[in-house]
Amino acid sequence: MLTSILVHKGLRDTAKEIGNISSSTLSRVENGKMPDMETFLLLCNWLQASPSELFKKTEESEASFDFNTLETIEIQLRASKKLDPAVANALAELVKAAYRDNSQQSDNQQPD
Repeated sequence: MLTSILVHKGLRDTAKEIGNISSSTLSRVENGKMPDMETFLLLCNWLQASPSELFKKTEESEASFDFNTLETIEIQLRASKKLDPAVANALAELVKAAYRDNSQQSDNQQPD
């Protein structure tokens, strides 16, 4: 998840922006290591995401979503310094809703 952000920013700059986290800790998280609760909550706050949003979904109805695309769009919106955070969150929710609607329409059009 962090990889797409770190492509545009370095580890040190990102760690400094998050605050109270080292670049080595951020690197470990980026490489799939489980952060401690404090680090996890700092990342949630920085990403403007609730903790539940960062857990992988396994429900069948959500399995058909393209999470990589949704995740990338959401990260980019929330990371943009040009957007007010409330606008970024609203746009992210709008994109999610569009994906859900599209998925439901696709499910309804498929023969049983």
